[in-house]
Amino acid sequence: MKPKSFFVTEPLVQEPLFRDGDRVCFIGSSIAMNGANMHFINLFYATRYPERKVTFLNCGIFGDSKQNVLHRMKNDVLDFEPTWAVLQIEESDLNPSLYYKSRMNDPLILEKRKNALERWIKNADSIVRILLTANVKVILQTPTIYDQASNVAEENAYGINEALKECMIYLKELGVRYKLPVVDCWTILFDINEIQKKDIKKSIIGRDRVHVSELGHFVMAYQFLKTLPGTKEVSYISIDAGSIKAKQQVNCSVNDLVSGRNNTSFTYVSKSLPFPSPCRINVDSLYGFTDTFNADILQVNGLANGNYKLSIDTVTVGVFNNTVFANGINLSRFKFTPQYLQSNRILSLFDDYWKIERNLRIIKYVEFTHFSQDKKKEDVDVVKNIFNKILVEEKESDKYNFFKNVYSIYLANKPKECALKSKMESILNEVQGINIPVPHLYNIERTL
Repeated sequence: MKPKSFFVTEPLVQEPLFRDGDRVCFIGSSIAMNGANMHFINLFYATRYPERKVTFLNCGIFGDSKQNVLHRMKNDVLDFEPTWAVLQIEESDLNPSLYYKSRMNDPLILEKRKNALERWIKNADSIVRILLTANVKVILQTPTIYDQASNVAEENAYGINEALKECMIYLKELGVRYKLPVVDCWTILFDINEIQKKDIKKSIIGRDRVHVSELGHFVMAYQFLKTLPGTKEVSYISIDAGSIKAKQQVNCSVNDLVSGRNNTSFTYVSKSLPFPSPCRINVDSLYGFTDTFNADILQVNGLANGNYKLSIDTVTVGVFNNTVFANGINLSRFKFTPQYLQSNRILSLFDDYWKIERNLRIIKYVEFTHFSQDKKKEDVDVVKNIFNKILVEEKESDKYNFFKNVYSIYLANKPKECALKSKMESILNEVQGINIPVPHLYNIERTL
């Protein structure tokens, strides 16, 4: 059967949502603080739109309620001077314990659940109004799902996923009211998690029923990019070797095209780089991301029957027959091309950036969670006494190791806070220096 071509009509380059100089903060609790969803979007923008410097800011705090978000709005959100805010509010305000089986005999349980949902809705509206009043543009992102189906040890707050669905519906209504874009993560994750009907042990959510896996974070990023405007292709070249013409050049340019009986060559420069897929996840396991959002297509018609070696600069990509060339080759699938290696250097820089980001967010978590304004968080002895007291109280709880770890990170990094912020800025500047695409020589040579 003849392979299907990548494009029936010419692909379109669409203006992305974020502009040069935009600062985009992601507000929420632990899923936002984890940051992987935001990191994938950040990486996409850095490679797809290298001419734009868009800064992505983590404003998540472990276990935060929307009331706490309101409390830290000025000092931890607006102080970043964001132009955009992505609201990622989850289930904390719904109080999952209200859905535990052990609470079912509480005569006021339904009223308590209703009140919790109403607080969630009220606080969501308050956050949006504060951001809009501060001239921050808002994107609403619906909550992720709660996994009620997995066979895991964590107690099941059965029914809370339906409450999260109500939150999703409300955010869509809020989006209409304020004319805001809405990214629906709840529905896409719920649909994926239906695989549990076939295998009850599988889930895109972690064993605590709440936190999405890294693949889940990638799905959230995919939904974000799919929902909002932007360019889906890296580039698309269509060449007619017979007439020696570049028929289509989408998001790229082709120069110095030469075509003979056995050889076609040209100089190519794209406006984008391929998205470097992290090796720890399979980006194509659910939605074929590489062909839908990372297509870097080389299509060559008019080649005589036979096999041809494709080289980029000094790198041999592979040997393909004329039919494969005519239908198009997605070069993003080859992770050793010069442009993909360039993207990997960007990913490596961001890995260092995100490690620093996490340490800085742990500083924020500790200070917003444990230090009121009258406590001297700059006094090391005061801080250590607070930590030691909490660790003694939590000695037998399942939170002990968590607290011990974050306190250790805090004490190690708080004295270096300013230096870490400077290092992050330095890394961003380095990314902007190496993410600009450069010309490459493409050579298509007939083999014996």
